Amino acid sequence: MIYIRSGWSLVKKQLPSIIILFLYQLLWGLFLYRLVNSVVMEVLVRYPDPPPNPLSQPLFLLEGQYELKHGADFRFYLWLLLGMTLIRLLITPLLQAGILYGLTPKEERKSGLPLFRGMREFWKPVSIFLFIELILISLPLYWVLPHIQSLLPYLLHSGAIQISIIVRISAYLLAWLLYCWFIDQCLLFAQFGYLFKRGVWSSILIGIRYMLQGAAISLILGGIVLALFLIFGSVSWIWTGILALILQQSYPFIRSFFRVWEVTSQFQLWEMKSQKG
Repeated sequence: MIYIRSGWSLVKKQLPSIIILFLYQLLWGLFLYRLVNSVVMEVLVRYPDPPPNPLSQPLFLLEGQYELKHGADFRFYLWLLLGMTLIRLLITPLLQAGILYGLTPKEERKSGLPLFRGMREFWKPVSIFLFIELILISLPLYWVLPHIQSLLPYLLHSGAIQISIIVRISAYLLAWLLYCWFIDQCLLFAQFGYLFKRGVWSSILIGIRYMLQGAAISLILGGIVLALFLIFGSVSWIWTGILALILQQSYPFIRSFFRVWEVTSQFQLWEMKSQKG
C-alpha cells in the first residue's frame, strides 16, 4: 500500500524516538513482571493442587478473600499499581507529542531531538485529545461490563462450557474493541488537523471518509506484529536459552517500531487526502 511505503520513509527518521519508546516499554514490562512475580506467583505456589483434603481449596479461597479485604500487602500493591498506571497516563501524551512533532518538515523544526522538542511544543493539545479519547472509550464499559458480568455465572453449566455464552461475550468485547479503534482513528486525524493547521473537523471527516484505508493500514501492520509475536513466542518455547532471551527483549522494540510506523502511515493517508480536498 502506498501509504505504508510513504510512512516507511518517515519512520526511518524517527529511530532515536523509537529507541527511547522501546526503553520505556521495556521498563514498564519489567515493572509488571516484578509485580506479578512477587505477588501472583507467591500466591499460586501456595495453591493446594492436588488438595491434601477436601477443605484445602475452600480454605485457600476464604483466606484469599480475607486478605483482599483486610490485608495491608494487597492495599500496598494496589496503590503501587494505580500509581504506576497514573505515571503511564502522564508519560504517554509526552511520547505521543514527540512522535507527532517528528512528522513536521525538517526545515520547520526547532533545534534538539524531535522527541523532546515535541514534548515541549505539543504536549498540551495531545494530552487533551488523549484525555478525550480515554473518556470516550470508557463510556461504553458502563453498558458492556454489566452484560458480561450477567453472563459469567452461566459460562459453566452442568460442568460443560457454554459455547453460546462465549460467543456473546466475545461479541461484546469485539464490538467494544472496534469502537475503541474508531475513536482512536478519528482523534488521531483530529490531532493531525490541529497540530498541522488543517482543521480538526475536516480532518475527522477525512478519517471517517477513508476509514477502510485506515483500517487496512492497521490490519496489515498489526498482522505483521502479531505474526512476529507468534514466531518469537514459538522459537522461545522450543529453543530456550540466550536466543529466547534476545527475542523476548527485542520484541518491545519491534512493537514500538511498528506503532510509530502505523502513525506515520496514517499521517501520509491524512496528508494526501487533505491536499486533494
